Amino acid sequence: MPAPLLLVHGGTGAKAMHEERHRAYVESLKRILEQTYPLLARGGSAVTAVVRAVELLENDPLYNAGLGSKIQSDGKIRMSASLMDGRRRRFSGCVNVEGVKNPIRLAKLLQTRGDRVLAEAGARQFAREAGLPFASPFTLRARADFKRRRQGKSGTVGAVALDRKQHLAAATSTGGRGFEYPHRVSDTPTVAASFANRLGAVSATGIGEEIVEHAVAARICAFLESGLSLKAATHRVLTQVRQNRGQFGWIALDRHGQVQAVTTTKTLIWAQATPAGITCF
Repeated sequence: MPAPLLLVHGGTGAKAMHEERHRAYVESLKRILEQTYPLLARGGSAVTAVVRAVELLENDPLYNAGLGSKIQSDGKIRMSASLMDGRRRRFSGCVNVEGVKNPIRLAKLLQTRGDRVLAEAGARQFAREAGLPFASPFTLRARADFKRRRQGKSGTVGAVALDRKQHLAAATSTGGRGFEYPHRVSDTPTVAASFANRLGAVSATGIGEEIVEHAVAARICAFLESGLSLKAATHRVLTQVRQNRGQFGWIALDRHGQVQAVTTTKTLIWAQATPAGITCF
């Protein structure tokens, strides 16, 4: 039986990353995995691990999710997040929610509801009723980017995990593309970005519209159900993405502990934790 495994990503980039900035990401991802992987090592569930990992990613202003999210063209920040429990094959998410400190916690609460995907005012109201903390996601960097009308190419953070019982889970969170049309919906609250079943788990990142058009996460997991290996499933999707010049990537793992992390962009910020230690890329 494979050992517990946790992967996290901090988004993709269209340009090569400066060494100093890359070092900051590596230090952050390492710190997050050091805080999260022990949950799996002690027998915690894959769902618990991915939610905690993404929550910590949302709390770090280095990333475009939660604190530090990008600003839409009307000057507001709208965030989305999703969670997929592979054991129960259950998806939940929130779409364009404002002011919630950790959208991934909102997605987690919705796992137990009949209405498991809520948007905007409804998501915000549910978060208030559930007692979730609210906080401003605006940072000085986000405001400066907005003033320059800079449109980003990366957007999401995410995690996938395999626990001791061989259960899998995937979680993804985003602060948007930056200066997009108000209320634009990204790939994050869809099964194209987050998907898990009993065989695999995937979290995608990059240009949201293209991720949806390729149905990335759900397709990879569907290929696993058809009998393909994770490597073969990844190759099949990646070949089509490259043919269509798609600009995104993903992290994925299967119930045997096999890992795939690929991107068609210049950079994919990701790291993994195993009993042997933490590796950042």
